[in-house]
Amino acid sequence: MTRHASSETTKIEKVRQWLREERNSRGWSANRLAKEAKLSAEARGKISDIKQQTISAFENGQTKGIPEWVTFVADAFEDHPTPSVIKNITESKCTETSVKLPTQTELRKMLLGLLAPMEIGSPDSWNLKQKIASSLAQRLPIVMTQPQIFHTEI
Repeated sequence: MTRHASSETTKIEKVRQWLREERNSRGWSANRLAKEAKLSAEARGKISDIKQQTISAFENGQTKGIPEWVTFVADAFEDHPTPSVIKNITESKCTETSVKLPTQTELRKMLLGLLAPMEIGSPDSWNLKQKIASSLAQRLPIVMTQPQIFHTEI
């Protein structure tokens, strides 16, 4: 076996292990993962025909190479983080020493620059964009230090 083939095999094994561990950490069956991966693909405008048998075959080493559908599986895992990942996200806080934010005035200007090209069907759209930029510039420093305050379910 060549060095390249060996490293490719190791890479495939790591992906298999990652997939199995992530699936098990969520308590999902291969069937549930297939359904979640399909939903994640659809939410991103893609089509996937992934099935439980496909996932099981990959996990058991019956598939050569890393299948394209692995990206949909990764999206499904990202869409459904484990409780430990959620806890880490909500407990981590940005401090001024780790992230230096622009001033509120600078933030407002940057946000207004992002909002300016947006089409809003209102005769008073510029004033509306200014209000949105001001509101976001005011709240961004707070959300950076206390993200759990702004966590909402969509």
